[in-house]
Amino acid sequence: MTTVSINDNVVEVRKLNQYLGAFVVAFLGEITASLGGFALGISLGWNSKASVVLKNYLDATATEIGLIGGILNGGICVGAMSMPFVASRVSRTKIMFWTMPVLLAAWFLMISQRRQKVMLLLVGRFVCGICGGASCVLTPIYVAEIASKETRGRLLAFFQLLLNCGVMYAFYVAHAIDEVKTVWRYSAICGFACLSIAPAILLPESPLHYLSRDDELSAEKSLRWYRGNTYDVQHEISETKRLVLAARSTKIGLKLLKNRRVLRSIATCFGVVVGQHVCGVNMMIFYALTLFDTSGSGELTGSEQTLIVAAVQILVSLSVAFLVDLLGRRILLTLSSLLMGLFLILLGWFFSLRDADPENDDVYSWMSPTWIILFFASFNLGLGPISWSLLGDTLPEQLKTPVVSAAVALGWLISLMATLTFDEMIVSIGGTKVMWLSAAICWLIALFSAIVAKDNTGKSLTEIQRDFRIDPVDDRALEGT
Repeated sequence: MTTVSINDNVVEVRKLNQYLGAFVVAFLGEITASLGGFALGISLGWNSKASVVLKNYLDATATEIGLIGGILNGGICVGAMSMPFVASRVSRTKIMFWTMPVLLAAWFLMISQRRQKVMLLLVGRFVCGICGGASCVLTPIYVAEIASKETRGRLLAFFQLLLNCGVMYAFYVAHAIDEVKTVWRYSAICGFACLSIAPAILLPESPLHYLSRDDELSAEKSLRWYRGNTYDVQHEISETKRLVLAARSTKIGLKLLKNRRVLRSIATCFGVVVGQHVCGVNMMIFYALTLFDTSGSGELTGSEQTLIVAAVQILVSLSVAFLVDLLGRRILLTLSSLLMGLFLILLGWFFSLRDADPENDDVYSWMSPTWIILFFASFNLGLGPISWSLLGDTLPEQLKTPVVSAAVALGWLISLMATLTFDEMIVSIGGTKVMWLSAAICWLIALFSAIVAKDNTGKSLTEIQRDFRIDPVDDRALEGT
C-alpha cells in the first residue's frame, strides 16, 4: 500500500492488484499471441533451437527455415491490425483469455503425428503470431488504463520483462532436454506454458473501458479492485469521465492530425517501435543458437551462451522497471541506443579481426560473447521495454488503438523483412559491415529519441490528454465545465 494526496485528503492506494494485472496480462502474451509477453517470448525463443534441428536433421531447406522463423512476424502483423475492429466489440480481458485455447491448438499442430511437416509448423507459428499481435496492442493500452500515475511507468515495463522470461523459458527447455532430432517434445513443453494465460479470466476490464460504454457501476467495481476500498473512487471516476468525454468530443479528422503535439506523439510511437525492430535484436533471438555457434562463444557452448543472454535480459529489464521513474524514458532510450551502437561496432571489429587472421578467433574468443551480451543488456536498458511503454500513454485517446495497431504491425513487418534478408546481407557485404550498419541505425534511434521522445512519467491519462490541446471543447470537458 502507498498513500497519495487527493484534494488535500490522504488515502491509501492498493498497488498489489495493479502489479497482478500487469503480470497476468503479460503472461497472457504468447497465448494471445503472447498476451503480454511471456508466450510471445516463448514463440520468439523457440525458433533458435528449432531452426538448427530443422536444418541438420529434418532436411528443411533454407527457404523453409526462413519462412518458419519469419511467419510468426506475419501473424503478429495480422493480429495487430485486427485489434481496432475486434477490441471495439469484445472486452480486452476476454480476448486475452480466449486466445489461450487458440494458442494451445496452434502448438498442438506443431506436435501432432505429422509434426515434421513444414506446413503444420507454418500454420501453428502463424496462429501464435496472430495471438502475439493482439497482445502487443492490447497489453500496453490495458495496463496504462488500470495503473495509477505513480505506478504506470513501472507496470508498462513489465511487458518486456515477461517477454524476456518467455525467451528464457524456451532457451532453458532447449538446453535441458537436448532434443536434437525432433522438435515435437520441445514444442509440447513450450506450448504447455500457454496455460499461464488462464488467470486473465479473473481480471476486470479497466474503468475507462466501462465508462466508455456508460457502465459506471462496473467502472467503480473495477477501480476498487485495483485501488482498494479506502481509495477515493469517485474522484478518479470523475477524472476518467472527463477523459471519455474529451475523446468523444473530437473525431478523427484532418484537424486532429494537423495538431503538432499529436503528430509528435504519433512520430514517437512509430519511430521508437520501428527502431526496436530494425536494430536486429529479434533477428538475433530467432537465430540465437546459430549466431553463437558461428560467431564464437569463448569457453561456452552456444546453448550455454543463450542462457546467459536470456538471464541478462531479465535482470536488466527488471532493473528498468524501477529506473524509469528515476531517470525518465528519454534518457533511458537515448542511452540504450547509444550503447547498442557501441557494442555492435565492437562486435563488427571482432569479425574484421577474425577475417584478417583466423587465429584471432582463439586469441580474442572472449570478445564475441562479451559484446553480444552487452548488446542485449543495452537493448533491455531502454529501447526494449520503453518502446512498449510509449504505446500505452503517449497518444491521445481518440487515436490510441488504431495508431498502436499500425505501429506494431509496421515494426514486425520490418522485422520480417530483416529476418528474410539477413543471410543475403551477410553474404553480400559481410558480417562486419552488417554490424556497423546496424550500429549506425542504433545511433540514429538515439538522436531521434533525444529530440522527439516525450516523457509522461508521473502524469495521469487525463493530464496527458489535456496536454494535446486538441480542441477547446476538450479543455472544457477535462475541466468539468
